[in-house]
Amino acid sequence: MSLSKRIKELEDDQLEEFVDIWAERKSKDYVKVERLGQANDKGRDVVGFVTSARHEGEWDLFQCKRKTLGSLLGLGEAMTELGKVFFHHVDGAYTTLPRRYVFVTPRGVEQSLKHLLEHPTKLQEALLANWDKYCRKKITAKKVIELTPEIRATIEAYEFKNVDCLTAPSIAKDAAARPALVQVLKELPGEAPEGHAPDDISDTEFAYLQQLRDVYSAAAGAPFSSFDEILADHRYGEGIKVHRTRFYEACAFRDFHRDNTDEKAVDVFKKDIYHLLFEVYNEAHPSLLDRVNAVMKHTGAHPAAILGRMARSPVKQGTCHHLVTDGKIRWSP
Repeated sequence: MSLSKRIKELEDDQLEEFVDIWAERKSKDYVKVERLGQANDKGRDVVGFVTSARHEGEWDLFQCKRKTLGSLLGLGEAMTELGKVFFHHVDGAYTTLPRRYVFVTPRGVEQSLKHLLEHPTKLQEALLANWDKYCRKKITAKKVIELTPEIRATIEAYEFKNVDCLTAPSIAKDAAARPALVQVLKELPGEAPEGHAPDDISDTEFAYLQQLRDVYSAAAGAPFSSFDEILADHRYGEGIKVHRTRFYEACAFRDFHRDNTDEKAVDVFKKDIYHLLFEVYNEAHPSLLDRVNAVMKHTGAHPAAILGRMARSPVKQGTCHHLVTDGKIRWSP
């Protein structure tokens, strides 16, 4: 089933959860994404706060509208939702109006609404002209909401070019949709890219490489003064290259799944690797290098997965070096 079709078939709660996750991944500018979407939400399903000022600063509003099969978001329903925002703003529910107002409607919008969204000034005029029809008795069941001079002035001052809609095809093209689908519908993520070690050693590698230098120094019976000296050694140079590749394989795997699935799943995977190597790591070994080799052999040969997708051997082995970096295990005494 295509990604677009999966998005179309999300249930109401799933759609709001999806947009919550999607919005959080969509923009790193948000200091917080909050899912409201319940009775008395004052016209807000999911909001993204741009600053810690929250509703006193800039914020974006995502209004979720899941329609049944063959049904599109219509003009009347959209007008009612827009009217809610202006009324609740004037009524004091939030100090500022949303920087962006986005209808998230996977199945699309009716042609009349689509036309107005493409012509912001006409959308503004239509809301004012049809207030009695779509808003007066529909914003709240508790009372009639008249188009007061203050509400009118607020609508007239708002930039309706900031009102937009997102349908399933447009969302599906966004890379941020994938982690949301993985978490909401448990869809398997794609394959993580391979990792490649740069020519220069970075600060992130120092912890495990420093310990490997001690390991190789013990094996050689004499200390290596630098990593370049180990790389030049015919016995251990290739080993250092392989270990660096494994470390970056694990980095690429970690970053891919943090961006495309769930950060918690990455932490669980690392814990799984720790439990996988625990007994072998703690066995008696003839030397420090024998222990490193035994852990690498054992970890690489045994299965470990993240969200149902098996990890490749160098990823599992490289994660051992990440555990060293975290201080969970040590290669040297």
